[in-house]
Amino acid sequence: MRRVLLLTSLCFWYCFSAISQEITVATFNAEFLNKTRIHVKFGKQFDLTRESKKEQKFWNDNDNRTAKLKEASSNVAQMIKRTNADIITLTEVGNADDIAVLVSELNNIGVSYDHWEVCECTDSFTGQHVAVLSKFPLKEVWPQITGRAIYLEETDGDSENETGISKGLKATATINEKDIDIFVFHLKSERGGYDSDAQRLAQASIARRAIIKQLIEGRKVIVTGDLNSEKRSKSIYRIRGFDDLYEELIQTGNSDYFENTDVRWTYNYRGEPEQIDHILVSPGLTSRSGIKTSILETNDDKVSDHNPVIVKLTLR
Repeated sequence: MRRVLLLTSLCFWYCFSAISQEITVATFNAEFLNKTRIHVKFGKQFDLTRESKKEQKFWNDNDNRTAKLKEASSNVAQMIKRTNADIITLTEVGNADDIAVLVSELNNIGVSYDHWEVCECTDSFTGQHVAVLSKFPLKEVWPQITGRAIYLEETDGDSENETGISKGLKATATINEKDIDIFVFHLKSERGGYDSDAQRLAQASIARRAIIKQLIEGRKVIVTGDLNSEKRSKSIYRIRGFDDLYEELIQTGNSDYFENTDVRWTYNYRGEPEQIDHILVSPGLTSRSGIKTSILETNDDKVSDHNPVIVKLTLR
């Protein structure tokens, strides 16, 4: 009888472990971790011509800029290590060469991401990109999230404009022989009032179109990034799917999923703490009891002005 119970227990354990796996996903805005604008991370004005001649000379020297990128990457790497993430998406980072510096700094402290991808950025003003670092193989990469959307610049409709997503990426991670589509977006900033809000909502529509393509095929989806909107904003509801007939993504930032509530914000906007960085998941990916969310406070301007969001998922 004992032998039967032992075999039954072993079978249950093996079957459960074979069909479920816990992974940790994080998203983090690394705040101007790109070589062309790295001076902003060190407290200098975006427009270097407004700085002193001495500062301009320092930052216009390629060797100095390279050294500062390495220094900043080392600081960010320490923060990434604290997330203990299997997959982490990053916003406000540089191109592939810049990410290679970060990956090298991670390796120096014993953190290995053998697979990573960077978007093709169309934002020449900031030079910022988005990226995904993964301990699992990546494939089927979309280096851009294509498409356009119209938005009204004025409430009375007298003026309209169009937008795309300048910083977006999709890569498919293979976990336990199952494919999960990882999206990362950096949407329009909160600064700019009504016009910015309208543009961000239009970008959310473009993002949702890309997500729907995957949902229609029955694929599992994780959407991440600095979406520059709070949980109950129109933009987040649009991305989650409240305006269409396809399945709604789960908001892992809801209170039910937090392991602790000591930190509930990712960015302080004009003195108001907000969660504007998000991780959204498709319902088929995990059960609601398989989500554990936390936000890790950065507390260091040399690292970032954002806090990373970390979600532990028990995959079906």
